[in-house]
Amino acid sequence: MTKLIGAMLLATAAPCAAWAQVAPPSQAALDPARVAAARELMDILLPPASRDQMMQGMIVPLMTNLRQGMTQNPQFQATMRSDPRIKPMFDQFVARQEARTTALMRDALPGMVPAMANAYARRFDLQQLRDLRTFFETPTGRAYMQASFTIMSDPDIAAWQRQTTAQSMSHIQEDIAAFARQVAALEKKP
Repeated sequence: MTKLIGAMLLATAAPCAAWAQVAPPSQAALDPARVAAARELMDILLPPASRDQMMQGMIVPLMTNLRQGMTQNPQFQATMRSDPRIKPMFDQFVARQEARTTALMRDALPGMVPAMANAYARRFDLQQLRDLRTFFETPTGRAYMQASFTIMSDPDIAAWQRQTTAQSMSHIQEDIAAFARQVAALEKKP
């Protein structure tokens, strides 16, 4: 059971850790005109009235794909079959994680928009920000925005996520066991 919990924790944390490892750009002072243009762009990219819905549209498919990827792992399947009490516990665990992730994103969303505006202001000059706004105000730009928030539910992306999660799970138990042996070895040393 401990291995199952460790595997679940590592599998859910691995994608987040990979996203967080991107090096930040320079923290040079931002041009106020670029920031203002970027904030206007954010209101187009993430319309305030539909931000919660957009976040939910990304979280639900991500959690579904994560769950399916974990349950495709033969070791995980064997553990689930070994005790009928485990599946309901796993279902509750996933439901809690989805609820917590949704609440966290909803609570963090107000801070995300200015952070994204600053990121855009750092990466694009004023003309590029205007060009982006012009594009996202076109029918094609609006269609892209709507589709971009549901892209994680695309069957090909979902299959890729499930495969990646299953591959990640295939080594987790071995890695946890090796880590436990390393820690045990430290405890034996004076």
